[in-house]
Amino acid sequence: MRGRMVMRTIRLGDWDPSALRTVMLGLAFAGGALAGHLYAGSCGEEVWEALARYLGDYCRLYDADGLEVSMLSCAAMYFGYAALLFLMGFSAAGVALIPALSGVFGFLTMYTVSCFVRCYGRPGVLLALGALSVRLLFTLPCFLILAEAAWLPSMELFSLSFGRGKRSSPVLYGSRYFLLFVLCTVILSLGIFFERLAAPLLFRLALGAV
Repeated sequence: MRGRMVMRTIRLGDWDPSALRTVMLGLAFAGGALAGHLYAGSCGEEVWEALARYLGDYCRLYDADGLEVSMLSCAAMYFGYAALLFLMGFSAAGVALIPALSGVFGFLTMYTVSCFVRCYGRPGVLLALGALSVRLLFTLPCFLILAEAAWLPSMELFSLSFGRGKRSSPVLYGSRYFLLFVLCTVILSLGIFFERLAAPLLFRLALGAV
């Protein structure tokens, strides 16, 4: 009897819709990451030989000259996804493009990690962490926050456009949508600063372990 009473108090309707959307986007990222790992494993030996030469030359040049990523490249890497997500929130196409972009993000991230591991073995994990850890620390949380915030209005726009008249009220963008974008812009700007400051040091430390 007591067990039945406990089960009756559990309501699936109490789930936070925003949390559910974030989980779904996280699953899309994880699915893209798995696809990136599998795709990296399916590449032929010629591709890996060429990639190994490229990464080897890059690492040697980086170790010798201490290469730094340009400010323009940093801005593109940090703000590219954020700008796309913000704009997708104003389009009904975002209902499909936002999860797809999450999958692309996961695919490219894991493909890069797999390339380092395939070329350098276990030390390649350290190289990948040196190259990506700072960037992912800032971009991934901001990506999921903005993706969740943009996905809801894009769903409403999709319902308004293809709902056959069932929805007539306009889509409203509250201040939260714009404040999140401003907040993430500030965080990503800090990320660029740490990327240029800490990422070269971390990558050099990783090179010393290879």
